[in-house]
Amino acid sequence: MNIETLINDYKEGKYSVEEVIRTTLDKIKNDDLNAYISIDEEGAIKRARELDEKLKNNEEVGKLFGLPIAVKDNISYDQMKMTCGSKMLEDFKPVYNATVIENLLKEDAIIVAKTNMDEFAMGSRGKTSYFGPTKNPLDKERVTGGSSSGSAAAVASGDFLVSLGTDTGGSVRGPAAFCNIVGYKPTYGLMSRYGVVSMANSLDQVSLFAKDIKDVRELSSVVSSPDEKDMTSILELYDFSSEDYDFAGKKIGIIDIDSAIYDTIDETVKEDYKKALSVLKYLGADLVDVDFKYLKYANNIYNVVMSSEVSSNMSRFDGLRFGHQADSYESVEEMFTRSRSEGFGEEVQRRIALGTVYLSANDDQRIYKQGLKIRALIKKELEDLLSDLDLLVTPTNISLPPRLDDDYDDPLSDFISDGFNVIVNLAGMCGISLPVREGISGSVQFIANRFDDKKLLNAGERFLRSINEN
Repeated sequence: MNIETLINDYKEGKYSVEEVIRTTLDKIKNDDLNAYISIDEEGAIKRARELDEKLKNNEEVGKLFGLPIAVKDNISYDQMKMTCGSKMLEDFKPVYNATVIENLLKEDAIIVAKTNMDEFAMGSRGKTSYFGPTKNPLDKERVTGGSSSGSAAAVASGDFLVSLGTDTGGSVRGPAAFCNIVGYKPTYGLMSRYGVVSMANSLDQVSLFAKDIKDVRELSSVVSSPDEKDMTSILELYDFSSEDYDFAGKKIGIIDIDSAIYDTIDETVKEDYKKALSVLKYLGADLVDVDFKYLKYANNIYNVVMSSEVSSNMSRFDGLRFGHQADSYESVEEMFTRSRSEGFGEEVQRRIALGTVYLSANDDQRIYKQGLKIRALIKKELEDLLSDLDLLVTPTNISLPPRLDDDYDDPLSDFISDGFNVIVNLAGMCGISLPVREGISGSVQFIANRFDDKKLLNAGERFLRSINEN
């Protein structure tokens, strides 16, 4: 089943939209993965009935007619709460829709549920949510990855064909790899960020989960749009059309499997990466070893830039203008302190503190400014490489999904697995995580230059077709 099949089945009268929505609701109300924070049962059924009536009256239907969709709970939808996985916004209901939500509704999609997530998108395992961790559908003793944990689980479990997440440093590609589905992070600016709660606004991008590229392409063509409310968005519609991609003779950049950069990589992930490379060779690709001068700095630079922007963006949540307010206090200053201490979890507080240090005026923001310089070098290095290459291919994560009960003493260990992911966000490029085989396994990431998303998706589709054929 995919989006096209679902819509054709509606048109042929095999079942009604209401029947599909009720089936979806039955599944997610019995969810044992903790994938959902809110479910709009009444609103979803009402909209389904309206769409059934629309089809009955032979009216023109949208590209996503009757498609149930789950949306990460940091994307504003005025019919449901938006918690960002935090006590700070536990009962907050927005009064407007994000542009990406408006785009979905215009094409007759149905927003059924808001998904669980790491608090304010800060985490790479799906364990920092105020509402508890999300379990991996492939192994309920393991994490889904984060921060878009619930959206990944929603698709991997079969509850939904597609879902929306956000990706700041691998927050869609990482969970996609851990849950063995497709996770697509578009070029920065292809998806409007209006109505999406910012974590780190120069890195954030609305991103997509699905089980096949065809659905990713269909969803992308709807969600992506110019938006005068977002000054970073594209100025004209992007072409996501399907084209056959021939790997024969294409130069694909890889990192030598014996490189020191793989010192901490899981052996299973390494073997699955080798398998992916063998598939690319079979398809005729010319695999070219590349050296990254600045890749080893990527996680540290991401930490500096991200934490600095977090510190700035989180300042609005003070218990007065937005969010949780402490019950007792004796001064305005004490109200701010208590409200933020009670409303934010440990990981959010840690990143705010780090960012505040990096932005310190006493130090003339030295660390932050140096981080921006090295970010520019990372971006230039990737651009130079991709001027001669068609794609870069890396492992998505360097580890398999850890167990839920694994504890980590190092707070920065949250970033260890994301080195290949964060470079895409730092450079504003596009990347996609693709499964290599079934079950808990390693996935590969294809990386393409800015606005080469069409090529990225078509190459990914050809790769997956070859994997499935063999």
